[in-house]
Parts: sequence; structure tokens; C-alpha cells
Amino acid sequence: METVTTFSGDYGPQRLSVELANICNLHCSYCFRADENLYSPHAEFFPVDLLRRVISEARTVAGITRVSFTGGEPTLHPQFTETLNTIAEAGLTASFVSNGWHFDRVWPAIQANRTALSHVAFSLDGVTRETHDRWRGQGSFDRLVRAFSRCYMSNLPFGLKIVIRRDLMDQLEQIALFAARMGAASLHFVHVMPTSNTVADTAALSLEEQRVAEQEIAILARIFKMNIGLDVGYYNIDEERPPCSPLAGTSMNIDYRGRLSLCCNLSGFRGADNEEDVVADLNVESFADAYAKFVSLAKAQSQRRKTALAALRSQGLTPDLYTGSPCLFCLQSFGKIPWH
Repeated sequence: METVTTFSGDYGPQRLSVELANICNLHCSYCFRADENLYSPHAEFFPVDLLRRVISEARTVAGITRVSFTGGEPTLHPQFTETLNTIAEAGLTASFVSNGWHFDRVWPAIQANRTALSHVAFSLDGVTRETHDRWRGQGSFDRLVRAFSRCYMSNLPFGLKIVIRRDLMDQLEQIALFAARMGAASLHFVHVMPTSNTVADTAALSLEEQRVAEQEIAILARIFKMNIGLDVGYYNIDEERPPCSPLAGTSMNIDYRGRLSLCCNLSGFRGADNEEDVVADLNVESFADAYAKFVSLAKAQSQRRKTALAALRSQGLTPDLYTGSPCLFCLQSFGKIPWH
């Protein structure tokens, strides 16, 4: 098997993001996964046999050491225990993002594979039962807090992920305090990904609002002991270095169908026109061949963004949000937001 040279740079460990399921038990209105994928009556789950082969090849080809499970809701996978077993047997570490609803049910699988789990990330929509359940449904907040307690009492690090909707703009410090009180090891904010004009107008922040929020997050990161950062949608017009781990070649996504793609934030995006970010079907292609295509696409997209930023700079223009945000630039250039 041929080894492909990876990118260099401090973008974290080489890792895979794997969509374990195409379904979710909750229906958040701002979710960027398309309904026909996420809430399909036909549930699809990532095959454990394919996972076993892919991580073995990816370890050799790309130096993968970690796997992050997403979805849909990954804990809905009927072979969730076997999935964690596969990671443990391979000597890798994994994490997963969950809404916490089924955490009690999968807790035995987590305990049985504790050494293979680096942490768990939970999605949050508010720091009170009323605000969180308004988006997630009655009982969701209580289940989430119970999941926090299980992790904390068992010394399993957990983090919180929260989307910065416009209604949460003035609550960033309260959110950080809540996370600290719950014992979270990290708090990662995410900007709203605009799936329609309505979402963009009612929930997503403007460029000026984003700058205010990002300044506040930077201050919180200096004050609190836990790791605080911004994962998605940030404004970054640095032309010298790749602005994110996918464009740096250190992280890549595999969707629930087994297809290698550039980034989990582009995968199955609501309202997308095409899937130019998908480079290969791993059901029929080796990871080595697929990874070579991934590296080529990441380099091309990184250069595409540099060219766009340089053109604006040469004209003395400040990039707007859809050019200055790496996430929004990729969404637009890959035809994921044709309405914009």
C-alpha cells in the first residue's frame, strides 16, 4: 500500500471524522444536515467491517491516530459497542458527539471501552431546562445533565458544543460558567451555518456581531481553566496558513455511506446543489487512492481561497463574511448554498 505524504502544520493529530448514522432522534431547526438524509425513514448505519478496514488503511496511509464519530446521532448505531471495540482493538482513540438522549443506554459500552475514548462532546442549546428543551424537546436537558454527571464521576473528560444563535449573543459568559460548573473539560462555540435566507436572517450573526462574539470568546478563553474555542464559521483572512484542519490535510470526513469527503461541515448540507467535496467511495476504493484525491482537493481549495483573498487585498477591499469565513467560503464555492 502506497503511503501518501501528508500536510505539515500544527492542526492537531491526523484524524478521521466518521458519520455513524444518517438519522437523529431530535430535529433541531438550524441543523445543517439535509432532512432527506438525517430524518429519512430508511436508517443507514456505517458498517463495522468497513470501519475496521478503513482505519487500518488510514493508519498506514495517513498516520491516523484518532477517530471522531458524528451523525446523525452516533449512539443510535445498533452496533455502537462493536464500533468502540473496533477502535480499542486497533489501538486508536475515539470521541463522539451526542445530544445525550441515549447516553444511559450506551453507558455500558463506554465503560467497557474506556481506554479507547479520549472524551465525549455534547451539544447544548441553552443553560436552563426551559431554553434547551425549547429547541431539543421536553426532557432533553435533564438527560444531558445526567450524562454530564456520569462522565464527571467516572473521570471521562467531556466537552460542550453550542451554536451561537442571535438569541445567545448576550449569554456567552453564562454559558462558560455553566460549562465550568458542570465540570466540562472544554467548551467549543459554533457559528450558525446558513441553510436558507430565513436561518441567515433570524439566527446567524452578521460580520460585526461575529467579531463581537469572537472577541468575547477570546476573553473567556483567557479567564477559564477549561479549553474554550470556536470550531465553525470563524472569520480568518490569513493567506499564509490553511485556516482549518481539513484544508491543512490533517482531518477528513467519511459519510455514513462510506464516502471520503473534505469536511464534516460540508457533508450532507441542507439544500446543497452538488457534492464536489466527495472524493471517493471507500466501499470500492482503497484508502490510499482516496486519500491521494483528498490531498489534491484540499490543496486546490486552499489555493482557491488564497487567490480570492489576494484579489480583494490587491483592490484594497476587506473580505465580506462569505469570503473571510473559511467555512462559508467552502460552502459557497462547493455549491452548498445555491440560494445565496
